[in-house]
Amino acid sequence: MESLNKIYFTIKPMIYTFLFEIRLQVKKFIIFLVIVILQLFLNCYIRFITGSSLSGSLDWFYYDGTTYFVLIVTLAVCFFFASIICSEYKDKTGLTILPLINKYKLMIGKYIANLFLIIIITVIHYSFLILLGYYFYGGPIFNTWILSFGFSVLYIIALSSIVTFFSSFMPSPTPVIIIVFGLIYFALEFIAFYINRLVDLEPIYSLLYLSMIITNVALLDFDLAEVYISAEVVIAVFLIYFIFFFIFSLLLFKRREL
Repeated sequence: MESLNKIYFTIKPMIYTFLFEIRLQVKKFIIFLVIVILQLFLNCYIRFITGSSLSGSLDWFYYDGTTYFVLIVTLAVCFFFASIICSEYKDKTGLTILPLINKYKLMIGKYIANLFLIIIITVIHYSFLILLGYYFYGGPIFNTWILSFGFSVLYIIALSSIVTFFSSFMPSPTPVIIIVFGLIYFALEFIAFYINRLVDLEPIYSLLYLSMIITNVALLDFDLAEVYISAEVVIAVFLIYFIFFFIFSLLLFKRREL
């Protein structure tokens, strides 16, 4: 019982931080949830009732349904995690919070809360995707959507650690969003394009390139080994991104002065 009490008092500040952050981010959660559902509605149902052609098969329907989701979830991660650290200093809330709670517990509680909200959005997206697919096609539900969902979660975890890293030393959330989104969708792809032309190297270091697996894995004729080295390598790269940037985020947060 004593050991359980110690565990409870250890995680208690993180639980309170988690609940507070959930309430703080609920508006963002609702906005992105509406965007995700609206995207599926416009991509599927509107095309159906207006007589436009839907995807030729269920697996291509899954492919189309996840294509725009990658862009939406990238924006969601940027908006949710951009203020995870810098807001404590920009709004001077750290002056009152930090003496009462360990910095690590504060950051971990906020990180888990934001990650939880985005994963909930992802779960809802895939649930609607399956229901719409079954409604329009009436066929079997392919297990490939499970792989797509799993890689989506890994992509979210990796990207969230990068955004948190920039938030640990940036003055406000806005430059974090601009830099990370620009870095992921422009700078890194520009570098990857020229490296690939020079040495014909598979750009597995590019998050945007790796995120393509989220959509491609839904296709029945997609062979993972023909495009990527292996699923294990893709998973390893996502986890390396997460561990590397999250550790540096903690170190920078610890050293940052109020």
